[in-house]
Amino acid sequence: MVIKGLLLLCFVVLTNGCTALPSIEGRTPSYTQTNLHNTQLSRLVNQKLIPHQDQSGVVLVNSGQDAFSSRIALTDAAERTIDAQYYIWNSDLTGRLLAERLLDAANRGVRVRLLLDDFGLGAGEKDNALIALAAHPKIELRVYNPLHTGLRNGLRKVFGLIVGSARLNRRMHSKTYIVDGSFSIVGGRNIGDEYFDASQQMNYRDRELLVVGPVVVDISKQFDVMWNSQWSFPIASLLKSSSTPEEIQKKYHDLHEFTETDREQFYALPANATERLKLFNSWLDKSTWAITEFVYNPPEITGGDEVKGAVFTESLMKQLDSVDKEILVESAYFILSDEFIKQLDPLLNNDIKIKVLTNSLITTDLWTIHAGYTRNRKDIIKRGIELYEFRPDAASCQQLMENRQLNCTDFKFSLHSKSVVFDRKVVLVGSFNLNPRSRYLNTETGLIVHSPKLAEQIARDIEENMKPENSWQVLLNEDGELNWHARTQGQVSIETHEPDTGIWLRLKTFLFSWLPVEKYL
Repeated sequence: MVIKGLLLLCFVVLTNGCTALPSIEGRTPSYTQTNLHNTQLSRLVNQKLIPHQDQSGVVLVNSGQDAFSSRIALTDAAERTIDAQYYIWNSDLTGRLLAERLLDAANRGVRVRLLLDDFGLGAGEKDNALIALAAHPKIELRVYNPLHTGLRNGLRKVFGLIVGSARLNRRMHSKTYIVDGSFSIVGGRNIGDEYFDASQQMNYRDRELLVVGPVVVDISKQFDVMWNSQWSFPIASLLKSSSTPEEIQKKYHDLHEFTETDREQFYALPANATERLKLFNSWLDKSTWAITEFVYNPPEITGGDEVKGAVFTESLMKQLDSVDKEILVESAYFILSDEFIKQLDPLLNNDIKIKVLTNSLITTDLWTIHAGYTRNRKDIIKRGIELYEFRPDAASCQQLMENRQLNCTDFKFSLHSKSVVFDRKVVLVGSFNLNPRSRYLNTETGLIVHSPKLAEQIARDIEENMKPENSWQVLLNEDGELNWHARTQGQVSIETHEPDTGIWLRLKTFLFSWLPVEKYL
């Protein structure tokens, strides 16, 4: 029965994956506005740009509070445009709070363009709320590479990516937030409570960069490419709304009521223009000014298995080839193919130290991806790469939650950040995981910053999370078997299997690791 069920599921996935996409005939292209030089945000930035020529200003955004507050402050200050693209936008507290601020901006006359990947959308309530938001004349919402409606929930989504068509597997994992063409936020966070330290169950350790200057122009150009691509569809062409204008207005009213009721439970957000101006000036005053490159994988979906346009991978390999001493990696998912491991051998043979922090089985949000990682884990360690796996009880969680008045022992932490530091001189921060999906299937976005100051700062963060109270170091014992080394309350501990996990989770992970699906993980 189980085998029959799986075969039936695969059949449904494959046949649904062949469903034709709706027509984009009549869809109106749009582009970044050019008349953005007289907004409050542009005037603030332009005052700081003069002595820095081709450099961009970069601010590290580590905590969930800073990440959310910055989006709210920028949204409330917007005068002309807001462009946002995300893999996931949850209909929870933070998702609704930010949606409500976008609605308020649209009511002020701000043009809002929101691009979401369909894999991150649910059905029912979330879709209805999005349709209502998109009904506003100043808000346009497009969905990237739509799934068939039968594949938009639960296990079907996962199997859809594993056994589905090549088209289904090409996802938009990009994450950028651009306001008035002046400020942008780029990194790993989606929109949802767990990305902003607001969840009562599990929160992500993540990282972003807030940027101003010439690189924002490149980020905006990338958004236009994604927005006008043949794979971006107006949400109304996928989900038909039967709501009357009165019902839509009621949904807007309910959204305002919801946020007014729950706003006080959340962070102390900038309350007025004076507080926002103070915040913006503090960002500009503490910015690191450096040559900053924006890199991304374009939306090239070929319809087959041929790989095109993996620009992000090319940029990563270029940086790896220039390293002399050290590479530090923090990646939520870490799956190295045999070919990629061999590409690292010349670096290791030249005594270049490589240290990697990724999720443990108990902290990962996708055990299927962890299964792909385990296939080469021993080989990675044998080659001399230092390997660390994040702990759900990481002591560093207190630093992330310092302003939330919560006991971090009540829930677990997971690693979601994606950063690489090269020789403590250059750093890459973005949406790009070190796994085949990010290298060859997804669209991805990231910033390469040529700044020893910022690189050292992020290197210290990564090494802090590698400490034994925050992560397990994975080593081989005398018999060549894996051991997990940690320290809790000053006591050193050694585990002989995936820590804090049950036998069933370990067994299904082991069995899944033998399936030939690595390229889709």
